Amino acid sequence: MVTPAKRKTNNAWDKANMTILGCKVRKDYAQRVRAACSANGDTVNAVLKAALDGYLEAHEGPKQQAQD
Repeated sequence: MVTPAKRKTNNAWDKANMTILGCKVRKDYAQRVRAACSANGDTVNAVLKAALDGYLEAHEGPKQQAQD
């Protein structure tokens, strides 16, 4: 279990360094994605991150180093 102090520092770091990318999809599509990810032991976030990494690799040229 995370202590309240640790949670506070984690939230502050996330606020300074992270953002959320999102897209709207139909509910039935979202359910299919979640089910497929769950069946394969993946998270939706991990699948989306891998897809975005592949897109950047294909379209940005040489990979720009960014903190993941």
